[in-house]
Amino acid sequence: MVMERESLTAVLRRAAEDLGYVFYIGSESLLAAKVTVLPAVWLTVPVLKRVSGRRERRDTYAVRLRLMMAGVPDDAGSREVWRILEDDAAALYGAVRACERVRSVRGLKVSPETKPLTPRGETAVAAEFEAEMFYCD
Repeated sequence: MVMERESLTAVLRRAAEDLGYVFYIGSESLLAAKVTVLPAVWLTVPVLKRVSGRRERRDTYAVRLRLMMAGVPDDAGSREVWRILEDDAAALYGAVRACERVRSVRGLKVSPETKPLTPRGETAVAAEFEAEMFYCD
């Protein structure tokens, strides 16, 4: 049986790699130490928020991503990098929406990070949304 968290992670990994990002997953406390290559997408392990459905189980996961590219947020070009990162966050959201095991995706929120998340000094955004998955055996 494939857990829906694994299906969701696989969709995000493929989509991030298709956009040219190195994909990482783990606890946010490990982000600074684990991200070694940019551009990168960091997926905090999705959190199961809700299980619903009487006959057909549906799992709702909270998804939190960090998208990062080289460059310090105070640089003049950071606005353009933030725009690119926001567009790519929307593309990842769209990839999840297109997945056949996804019932709905809602609440995309993308916000720029005001300081680098790693010692490499990158520009980053945080993206959050919820994904409701059909539970398939």
